[in-house]
Amino acid sequence: MTTSALLLHLRRSLGRTAFPFLVGLVVLNTLLRPMGWRYEPMWAVYQYNFTVMLLGPLLAGLAAWEGHRLSRAAPFLSAHHRPLAMLAAAWAALLTWSCAAFLLGLALVLGVVAGAGALPSLGLPELLTPLPALALLGLACAIGLAAGWLSGEGGKVAAPMVAIAVFLVFLLLYSGDLSEFVMVGGATSSLVGLRPKAGTQGTQIAFYAAATLLALLAAAWSAALHHLRPRHVLAAAATAVLCALSAGHLASADPLYLEARPGDVRCHGTQPEICLGRGYATYEPQLRAKLTPMVTAMTRLDLPAPAAFRQDALRSSTNTGQLSPDTVKGDRELLLDMFLGTYYGSTCAIEPGSPMERHHVNARYWLAAAAGVPTYEDPLLDPRLTSGSAPERISVARAAFQGLAACDG
Repeated sequence: MTTSALLLHLRRSLGRTAFPFLVGLVVLNTLLRPMGWRYEPMWAVYQYNFTVMLLGPLLAGLAAWEGHRLSRAAPFLSAHHRPLAMLAAAWAALLTWSCAAFLLGLALVLGVVAGAGALPSLGLPELLTPLPALALLGLACAIGLAAGWLSGEGGKVAAPMVAIAVFLVFLLLYSGDLSEFVMVGGATSSLVGLRPKAGTQGTQIAFYAAATLLALLAAAWSAALHHLRPRHVLAAAATAVLCALSAGHLASADPLYLEARPGDVRCHGTQPEICLGRGYATYEPQLRAKLTPMVTAMTRLDLPAPAAFRQDALRSSTNTGQLSPDTVKGDRELLLDMFLGTYYGSTCAIEPGSPMERHHVNARYWLAAAAGVPTYEDPLLDPRLTSGSAPERISVARAAFQGLAACDG
């Protein structure tokens, strides 16, 4: 296809008419949602990819209408052996407009990240993360185009029906055991120290590409089976094998979509060492100022404080505290609870009225008083912590932390 022919298809494409609406959709979907991701390019990009769950069905509906328009010329195109070329051109034009809208929205997201000062941490993994989302848009476009081409007299209702059907399929796959087929993005919490699995992303792209080609071939050849040649059959068979193999790999893949990303944090200082995502580095001084009184309080008890606090930790442990965006940005109560959680196992049950709950109440009171966090009256609180002598308070607090540490579940 020549450049002039492609430009002609772009001008005549239904995608050109729908482009402002598509842009408005992705912009509103970005600006009207929480922006906790603004300090993390990976989280920002991966979260933005979820836009295809809305954009994909709409694109499928537009493509179905475009396919129906083209089907009116099916006899002429079939007689001149041109169905595949025409469908491919229409698909490319529609996908170009939708990808342009998607990328404009992505540019807006990166602009927000830049405004938060986190853009310098943008790297190759972030730049590659949108590729599966774009490939899924290509598949949605091909499905819609094929459905519209094959709809015949029912073309007037094909567009909304296809849009609804694709949305329902996306939703069912996303919420079921086969979510790997549509899970190209979406994260509700920080991705510091994590990234999408490159193998899963590559398999998704292979599956979407093969399924896209099969959809276009099936639509084009439905009206011209008598014109097929052996090389066409071999090409379709090879594409079908690739589609089946990649689908099988996705269906049997590990349901965890993310993997560790080494080197995603920068560590600062000692006693304690604080390791933050690259977009959160400016919070280190104020975070240290809030942690220091707690560390000092543990020193008074002759008990060790956590040696490090890391944003890429999978969970808190006796030597490492797990930081979240909320604790990094200064919520003292959450920070205190995280600090306290390093002294007992994550599966330890704190039953009402149990010795474990009494230890927790006393230990939390000790830390809260040291860190300037509001303290509350509690029936289980040992009165010596509020009215006892300094040695008594230290003795009670030490016993509380030792009681917590005894539970290593």
